[in-house]
Amino acid sequence: MHVFRPPKGALNDTNMVSNITKSQVAPSVGALLVEARLARGYSLDDVAETTGLTVAEVTALENDADFDASRIRRIASALGILEKICDAPR
Repeated sequence: MHVFRPPKGALNDTNMVSNITKSQVAPSVGALLVEARLARGYSLDDVAETTGLTVAEVTALENDADFDASRIRRIASALGILEKICDAPR
């Protein structure tokens, strides 16, 4: 079995990840929903009751596991962030 060995001096830093600059990434729709809900002090139950959705549906949207536009709009509207959601990455 042959093991690849880089040339001497090729890896000067054992923690190469620290040398990588992290890019600015816009929050997902789900992250925006969670942020807005928590900022307003609402529970999942509060949002579900207000929007007529189930807690499972709200959770799926917050976890970016569901992308139903009408459900996203209902929650975003209830949380007062509809305009912000319209600009979020998909």
